[in-house]
Amino acid sequence: MAGLYGWLNKNLRGRKGQQGFTLIELLVVVTILGILAAIVTLSLVGLTTHANVESCQSEYKTVQAALDSYMANKNLQNVPKQDAFTNDMTGGVTVGTGLNAGTVPLYNGTPSDTSPNYTRNGATQFFYTWDVYGKILAIGSDKGGTVVTGCAPK
Repeated sequence: MAGLYGWLNKNLRGRKGQQGFTLIELLVVVTILGILAAIVTLSLVGLTTHANVESCQSEYKTVQAALDSYMANKNLQNVPKQDAFTNDMTGGVTVGTGLNAGTVPLYNGTPSDTSPNYTRNGATQFFYTWDVYGKILAIGSDKGGTVVTGCAPK
């Protein structure tokens, strides 16, 4: 036992005059930790951006399917053109002019057999415009039509 204690005492106690880590050793460790933190931060930023694009594309497909279902259910060839960006799926705002004026209610608070829901919610996260044929022309993140980078109608 004395042999093990003696070896530990000799090898693990450190040399005389050695008080801790040198400044260079500490700088190397801090630099490595900083580089690792930067890598993790940049990868998380990429994940949130990708998630926003995926969310936009998913909602776009849902709204486009809702427009298609609305037109098929009502047996329509044309719908009122949506010129301004909107996320109001209740059709509460009259859009278009002349023959193209009217509303496109994709959401009904009290659905029935003759007036069903085509979307799950009355408002969507993103804002849309569409033409008279029910094709979504543009997607925005706000009423001004700020483009969602990486998300566009297909």
